Amino acid sequence: MSAPGGTGGGPLDLLRSAPRVAAITDVLRRHGFTELLLGGGRFPPPAEVRAALEELGPVFVKLGQVLSTRSDLLPDAYLAELERLQEGVAPLPTPAVVEIVRQELGDVPEVVFKDFENAPLASGSIAQVHGAVTLGGQRVVVKVQRPDLEDRVREDMTALAQVASIMDAAVARLRPFGLPSLVREFRTNLEGELDFRREAANVGRLSASLAADARVWIPQVIPELSSHRVITMERSHGQRLQEYVEAHPREAGALARRLGRLFIRQVFRDGLFQADPHPGNLFVMHDGVICVHDLGSLGEVDERMREALVDLLEATVAGDSRRATRAYLDLGLAPSNVERQAVEAEVAKVVQDVRSRPLSEVSVGKALEGVVGLGARHRIRQPGAIMLLSRAFVTLEGVMGRLDPGLSFVEVFGSALEETLGQRLSPDRARRDAVQVLKVLDRLAREAPDDVRSALRRLADGSLGRVVVAQDGEEAAERARAERDGRRLLAAGFLAVTGALLLDARATGAAWAGLVMLVVGGGVLLRRILRP
Repeated sequence: MSAPGGTGGGPLDLLRSAPRVAAITDVLRRHGFTELLLGGGRFPPPAEVRAALEELGPVFVKLGQVLSTRSDLLPDAYLAELERLQEGVAPLPTPAVVEIVRQELGDVPEVVFKDFENAPLASGSIAQVHGAVTLGGQRVVVKVQRPDLEDRVREDMTALAQVASIMDAAVARLRPFGLPSLVREFRTNLEGELDFRREAANVGRLSASLAADARVWIPQVIPELSSHRVITMERSHGQRLQEYVEAHPREAGALARRLGRLFIRQVFRDGLFQADPHPGNLFVMHDGVICVHDLGSLGEVDERMREALVDLLEATVAGDSRRATRAYLDLGLAPSNVERQAVEAEVAKVVQDVRSRPLSEVSVGKALEGVVGLGARHRIRQPGAIMLLSRAFVTLEGVMGRLDPGLSFVEVFGSALEETLGQRLSPDRARRDAVQVLKVLDRLAREAPDDVRSALRRLADGSLGRVVVAQDGEEAAERARAERDGRRLLAAGFLAVTGALLLDARATGAAWAGLVMLVVGGGVLLRRILRP
């Protein structure tokens, strides 16, 4: 396969993909995209868009599934129609499944397994799942990748990149969507999902991080029955989320809150999260334990990114556009000449939209998508993990909203953050305390401006702490005392300045240390400067 995230764009690849580009264009034409491709007209009806993607095959079905979560790009009617693509696709014929298992595991299913169900339990755009029993008697599920998918992905993604570039250049109204970058992001994620060994590694990582949580279960991989295109895992005895809720309607609200807390823990405690938490990947066991399936796409956010995210979400909900802008720029890779005022103006619009709604109606995922979506217009590159996270937030909120239509996402996620991060949310409290300290310092400075200005001038020219000695006999003692006072002032100044800097840190320990240093250092410094 070509390098992940590339366009597949060598001249030979582009020439080879020409027939596929023509086929894609023909399908789009038959489903009402002609006027749009020519630079005018409206989007086809939602049903036609879905039908076109289904006709174009598994790669485009997967694209439709991804777009069904992008409420920042598409109206609700299109989102609802594209969600139907999550319901499954036509299953593979049995001979094709048998051949893939033979190629990957060394023999046909009847030999490798004690029992293998030919009828699939589920069928998706990338793979389908079969029930089986190992030779040792363990009940498992076997996920088998569709044949020739890697070749299809390479061909379709190269063609799709060309179509996206053409449409981006020809149709001005499509440029805000950033089609070429969307295709690159989609390709990177899709290619990662094609290697089931990556999913096996993801299962191990997330299982380790959630091992202490008895209310969550992640089926484990059977290594000797797994490979590049086949993965065998423990079989859960739970029900699909919707089926469980229909059987236990009184548990719907509590289940929605548990899902929210689980997701927040994954993101902000461990830095790992399931990037596609749609209903088909969430089961509930008979005792209420949540079972997480399909970890082919696992998001990862580092410590710095997590801290910036906390700041961004808090500032957005609080209506602080300046702080939200700073946190947003901390998330991405902004060029040195980025127009901060222009970015802040757009962030302020998103913040105002959030603030204009009751908290019970605020979508954390859509707010995050709204802020992150500004990047393309200001050449700010966002890490792929942030794009995955915003999409996962929106997807999960959709699941939670169906379980409990009156649920406040801000309330659930906010309490989960406090529970998960504990005192790490205390920088706000530290900053509030620090503000009070700074107000005291400011008041002192305003009440004694001449003394402070004089002291600052003396500090700048090096005369602070220096004395002029009239009598030679006292010179050595006075010089020693002056040097000692100077060292004390220097230490106090260092404490005060370092403390002020640490107060802006997002780690609670650093913020509290900064507060103590500022109070101690600033107090010593002021007493020395202001004393007669």
